[in-house]
Amino acid sequence: MSRFEFCEQNYTISNFKQNWYQKLVLSKPLDENATEKWNSCEHEAEVPFTRQWVCSADIGEWEEVEITVEGNSEKPYEEFVELAYCILKQLHIYLKRALEYLKQFIPAQKSGAYYLSTITFGRLLNFDSNILAGFTLAFVFGDYPNAFQYKVKFNKNGWPIGFEGGPL
Repeated sequence: MSRFEFCEQNYTISNFKQNWYQKLVLSKPLDENATEKWNSCEHEAEVPFTRQWVCSADIGEWEEVEITVEGNSEKPYEEFVELAYCILKQLHIYLKRALEYLKQFIPAQKSGAYYLSTITFGRLLNFDSNILAGFTLAFVFGDYPNAFQYKVKFNKNGWPIGFEGGPL
């Protein structure tokens, strides 16, 4: 499984707080259905409306990878900015882990054909309806109209907690 090697220098963003934080722009809010799911959880009820802050970066051979950080209408949440800072400076480790994880569950697909499209930091709705702080690495596999997207989910400690996938 050690076929995935990523050079730390090319596959990290070591200065997220200093250089990339200022580039985050406010995106549109979640739709009504998604907002209802987030707000229906008792411990999350104090967060009335989730907003996404977005920027893009070239990471290795992947161009314009979208980086999304959860926040409110005023700014990204500091908890997730800090998580982004910690994860992005070690991104090469998580890329390798994510692609090995996908290869384990989908062995027939060529590993080199994945394109990193999005890195998201925030609350994740897990398959068992639990909400966890963490991040996802979203990859596109194949070409449209036969393209699929796979999101590998990690908890805030960097441990993979599952993936989801489907056609684009």
